[in-house]
Amino acid sequence: MYKDELSVFIPNSFLSESKDFKVRTFKVGILGRALAVFQIDNVVIYNDDHIKNENGEEDGEFIAEVLNYMNTPQYLRKSAFPIRPELKHVGILPPLRAPHHPVNSQPDVGDYRQGFTVKRNKKGTFVDIGMDKLAFCKEQLTVKKIFNFKITKIAKKEVIVTPDKPDDIYWGYNVISSNKSLKNSLKLIKPDFVVETTRYGDYIDSIFDELKLKVDEFKNIAILFGGPYSSIPEDVSSGNWEHIKLNTVPNQGTETVRTEEAVVATLSLFNILRF
Repeated sequence: MYKDELSVFIPNSFLSESKDFKVRTFKVGILGRALAVFQIDNVVIYNDDHIKNENGEEDGEFIAEVLNYMNTPQYLRKSAFPIRPELKHVGILPPLRAPHHPVNSQPDVGDYRQGFTVKRNKKGTFVDIGMDKLAFCKEQLTVKKIFNFKITKIAKKEVIVTPDKPDDIYWGYNVISSNKSLKNSLKLIKPDFVVETTRYGDYIDSIFDELKLKVDEFKNIAILFGGPYSSIPEDVSSGNWEHIKLNTVPNQGTETVRTEEAVVATLSLFNILRF
């Protein structure tokens, strides 16, 4: 686990060049895998108010829905995601295989699980944690929602869980669909260091040592990505955070670098910086 909090900002124009739902699902799948591989805490879908981005809000909701689907353990997906035409290609998504997606179906006492709240009574809440029977939590929780739990008891007649999550292993990413401008979306995270990725920024190799010091210093970092039609769409400088413009693909061999390619390239470099 890293000690800092790292958030990635993706425009809702990310899919605006792709109309086929299978292709769109595949592109989001690349993004979701990168987020998990490099232990991203938050992914924020912001509004890229570009003239060609006519279906921005709808696309943003689709991106968030597929990312949430990927981040949800397989044993909860049928309960948490009703059948929808837009999700008919989710079978092509690569599994995350992150720690909160356990392979074994029978957990032990002390294990952590994500669970889907099924129903409540006066004593607490019944929770699906992927076992052959519902677990019980002695707290009143909102039903039809996913929460994190720790298993405190496993017996023939009952399984008891308490709301909790591990703090020493990566436990997935949080998806925020803001539909706000980039600058207003940044205020939701309140970062202290903002990295704007652009081909017009400083080459990462020219400021690597300086950037390493900043990554070590700041504890709430946001990395911003533009869409297919332009780089970052607005001025995000502010007195509330330090801000730099960074080129993480210097001397690129193609005319453009797609958003999902920029995400993988950038996060792989920040993975080194965060060690």
